[in-house]
Amino acid sequence: MKYFALYLPLLIILTCCQKVKIDIPDNGRKIVINGLISSDSLFNIGVRKSSFIIDNIYSQTGTYDLDSAIVSIYQSGLRVDSLYHSDSRLDVSTLEIFKYGNYWSKRIFPIPGQEYEIVVKAHGMPDATASTTIPDMVRIEHVDSSRKYQTIYPYPFYLSNVSMIFNIEFTDPVYETNYYLLNVCKVPNYSSPWSTNIGFGSTDPIVEEVLGRGYQQMGGIAFTDKVINGKKYSLTVTVDGNEIGQPFWDDSPRMNGIPLPDHKKTIYLRLYSITEEYFRYIQTLNLFEKDFGDPLTNPVQVFSNVTGGFGIFAGAAVSSDSIVFNY
Repeated sequence: MKYFALYLPLLIILTCCQKVKIDIPDNGRKIVINGLISSDSLFNIGVRKSSFIIDNIYSQTGTYDLDSAIVSIYQSGLRVDSLYHSDSRLDVSTLEIFKYGNYWSKRIFPIPGQEYEIVVKAHGMPDATASTTIPDMVRIEHVDSSRKYQTIYPYPFYLSNVSMIFNIEFTDPVYETNYYLLNVCKVPNYSSPWSTNIGFGSTDPIVEEVLGRGYQQMGGIAFTDKVINGKKYSLTVTVDGNEIGQPFWDDSPRMNGIPLPDHKKTIYLRLYSITEEYFRYIQTLNLFEKDFGDPLTNPVQVFSNVTGGFGIFAGAAVSSDSIVFNY
């Protein structure tokens, strides 16, 4: 019995040190489509390729972006455009150039009520297709704004103790199910076509999903009309002055160390009427991110409406209102 007690720990150690080989089949790469086309901008989608678990995405062969795909757009069954690849985008908040797998149209704006199909072809991968219909627009009818002052700064490195509170009024259509996404962005006055999403907060009871974490809801908030169907509603959001920048603190970008002229800041509040598919995508993406890294939870499959590949292709009609700060 004494010898058995001595050998038992050794047996356990040897058993635990056995290697377990797991074979994960490599089924090749597929096209990934990432696009929310909206009525306020030209067609723009992201096209990438999927990766295998051991791929080196930083190598030339492992990179995600596809810069040689053929992207065709069909409206109600008729081919209306072929998107071109753009290899860079300017971030006006920092004047830095970032590269994306972006594909653009030079002339097509999505039209509410119209159905669009996308077909993406790339060498060595199966074709990827998806379709969506642009919803009808739900208009922002009125926006009220007010300032809230804090006597103590939230954090030592914050430069402003002011918050802007916005009440956004709209009327939900009756006799139909509607899905919404609210986004806040800022546009400086210097010459640039780009806007920059900014963080905001909301404790409004109709909010169901948040795109982003904590206060930094950079992508927006999403909700349905299940408690406001057919009613006029005022949605409340709060934007910290530190997110807005001027006139609450000097956020002028510099060129060679010299501040660019800036005497106006425009804040846009954008209410997107989105498809059910995009709302389901947001829901499942949030569930995936919530459980990411926990091996004991059930796996979450992020919703996709792409055939032959992965991703999301969805439509939105946008109503926007703005607040202009002159200083």
